[in-house]
Amino acid sequence: MKDLIWGIIGIVIALFGAVYLIKLMLLKKSGVETVAEVIAVREKKKGAYVHTLRFGEWEKDDTSGFSQPFNVGDMKEIVYNPKKPSQFEYKEELKKNIIIAAALIAMALVFSAKWLISGVGAM
Repeated sequence: MKDLIWGIIGIVIALFGAVYLIKLMLLKKSGVETVAEVIAVREKKKGAYVHTLRFGEWEKDDTSGFSQPFNVGDMKEIVYNPKKPSQFEYKEELKKNIIIAAALIAMALVFSAKWLISGVGAM
């Protein structure tokens, strides 16, 4: 029985990963690419920096929390949601996050299959 529970937990993790992956893919497909200027850097907590970016008529904080701060004045390529500009990703991070999310979903499904097969076999 506990094997089935572990299998279901893996499926739930894969579902959450799929929601995140879909969100990223939609941003990549329908988002607007632009160049943003770093106008401020602050240390949110020790070793985690938040950057304020200016693009178009907006000034928005990133939500990534980088361990190395960007320099004020740096120009960064971003992809933002035109309906909600506060939702943006750095272009290079967007590609990387899509790959990571897909790999994690695949691992969760393999994890689930292993536990579900052993759980069904034990019945």
